[in-house]
This record gives sequence, C-alpha cells and structure tokens, in this order.
Amino acid sequence: MDELIYKEVAAALRSSINQLPPANRVAAAGFDEAAMDRLITIASAYGTPTIYCTYEFAVKMIPHEAWRYTEAMKNELWNNGRLATYKGTKVIILEQGFEDETNTRKVIDPGYAWIIPTGADGKPVKIAFEGGTIVDEFNNYDRSREIQVYKKVGVVCMLANNICAYVDTSLLGQMYTWNYDGVTGKVVTYDGRLDGNV
Repeated sequence: MDELIYKEVAAALRSSINQLPPANRVAAAGFDEAAMDRLITIASAYGTPTIYCTYEFAVKMIPHEAWRYTEAMKNELWNNGRLATYKGTKVIILEQGFEDETNTRKVIDPGYAWIIPTGADGKPVKIAFEGGTIVDEFNNYDRSREIQVYKKVGVVCMLANNICAYVDTSLLGQMYTWNYDGVTGKVVTYDGRLDGNV
C-alpha cells in the first residue's frame, strides 16, 4: 500500500506542475546552475527551501567551477557521488524503486526536482483514505490460498506560488533501464530491440 501511494504521489506531482506560476518552473537540458539559483531564491522568500530529487538528478547538481570545491566537498562527491547540500540548501533524495522484479521500469521520473520551503503554509500533497480496509481470502481449486486487499485512497497535489520545479529534459522520461542479455552478449532495451554489442 505504501509503495502504491508513493507512486501516486509522484504521478500527482508530475501532473500538477502547470499549477505553478511560470517564474517558478524551469525546463532545461542538463543542469543550469543559474536557473536553479533563481528558483531557490524564489522559494527562500517563503521559508527555508529544501530540494527533493532522485539520485540521478542529484549527481548532476554540482557547481561548475572547480575552485569552489573544498576538500570536504571532494570527499563527499567521491564517497556519495553527490552533494548533501547545494549552496546551503539541503538536498533530499527521493527513493527510487522499480515497478516489478525485472528491474526495468522505474517508479519515479528522474527528470524532476522540487524546491519546497519548510515552514510554508499547508502541505503540497494531500492523501485521503476512505472507509476501512477490506481483506478477502479465497481457497483455490489447487488448494492454494489467495488474499485480496482493498482500500480506497486518493492523492492530489495543490501547488502554490511558494513551490518551484526544475525539469531536466535530458533525464525526463528515463523510466526504463538497460536490460543486458547475458546469453547473446547484447544490450536489450525495454521493448526488446537489440541495441548493439556489449
């Protein structure tokens, strides 16, 4: 149930991005440091901003000039592949998962980052449960047991002008991972096409 709600929250956030004022959203191919700084400045007017993104997004969110790196930043990049803060703004990694045991389709689109100020009025995601949980158990003809669980839940996002979104179009929609066929030695994409030798 938790995983289903997590997936619904991610989908609701993606679909509600147009609720934001144009100044509060950026779409760029790759990481644009100046654009991210501008979004953080907007969110900072409403509270202390926090950046929420996937690991794939966070590894690209690094200041460009090498002179900015301290020894601690270099160690953090080496050990974690990303920085825990971006210019003083905390970065929270959204846990990435897969839809099933094939590990081919991701749950969260890695192209989105959300800048949400803490202490702002209201929470952007609303989750409502209705009624109790219904559990039914069946005995099948082969003497196996089947358990079905039903719970009514709704998820909606209400984004105000205190929230900002950054969309990395180079990561956007990368929901599938490469599937390696160890028998033929080829990389196979999610739709079965052969894409060359490994």
